[in-house]
Amino acid sequence: MRMRSRQEFARVREEGRSYPGRFFVLGVLEDEDLGEGIRFGVILTRKVGKAHERNRVRRRLKGLLSDFGGQIVPGHWLVFVGRRPSANCSFAQLRHDWVRLGRKAGILSSDPAAPEVNPL
Repeated sequence: MRMRSRQEFARVREEGRSYPGRFFVLGVLEDEDLGEGIRFGVILTRKVGKAHERNRVRRRLKGLLSDFGGQIVPGHWLVFVGRRPSANCSFAQLRHDWVRLGRKAGILSSDPAAPEVNPL
C-alpha cells in the first residue's frame, strides 16, 4: 500500500532509521500494527531530473518492490528518497543498491530461492 500523506513520510523520518545508498536513501520503520503488509513511498525532487526521468526512477523502484515483494519482511514502512545519480543508472545498478540496503536494514529475508545479484 502506498503512503500519500506528509505525516506518514514524516513519521518514517522521525521514528525510523535511514540507510544511505548510492542511488537512493532507504527509510525503514517497523510497525507491528501493519500485520502482514508493507507501506511504501517514493520521494524524488527536481534535483533527480526532469519529470520523465523521475517517473522512470519511480517505475523502477515500484518494479523492484513487486520483484522482491515475497522476500520483504512484513510489518514495515519503506520510504525511497532518490538521489541525483538514480536518473542515469541502469535497472541492474538500482537493483543491486536495493538488495544491499534491504539486507543491511534487515527487511529482506534470506530466502535461498532469492535471485542473486551481481555486484557492479
